[in-house]
Amino acid sequence: MSDEGWVFDDMDPFIVELLRSLPTCASTDDEAAHTRIFSTPTNGADAEADRDWRENVEPGMGELFTGHMDLVAADLAGIRQHGDAYTLVVPRENARAWIHTLNQARLALGARHGVVDDDTGGRRRRHTGTKAFAIMQIDFFGMLLSLLLGGTEL
Repeated sequence: MSDEGWVFDDMDPFIVELLRSLPTCASTDDEAAHTRIFSTPTNGADAEADRDWRENVEPGMGELFTGHMDLVAADLAGIRQHGDAYTLVVPRENARAWIHTLNQARLALGARHGVVDDDTGGRRRRHTGTKAFAIMQIDFFGMLLSLLLGGTEL
């Protein structure tokens, strides 16, 4: 980490595309991701409490999440290319937005693709296609999340 924040240098085009997919991965536009990210406090056990939560808490959370994704997208728009490599700077003041967006993307991807604990953490079953790619994205975002958390005081 530098004084300006985290500098990810000498990235190849594949890593850059993974990073650029982050806001889309974190999106809650589909039902599976929305249900996972905005799960209600009683999960249907108390309809009134869940309704109050949806009316009073969820809108503010949605605005917060959108604001975080917007900051991340702005940082991603600033990726600089130099030759065959790329550089991304994540400003220190945007760390919280990155951490939240990375975590949200991991949860949303897991919900969309039916990823369960047995699919990750060294207990891998053999997967192909979109689920395998989603697991790889979850792992990549997790490594980046760990790196940011290691250098951040929240």
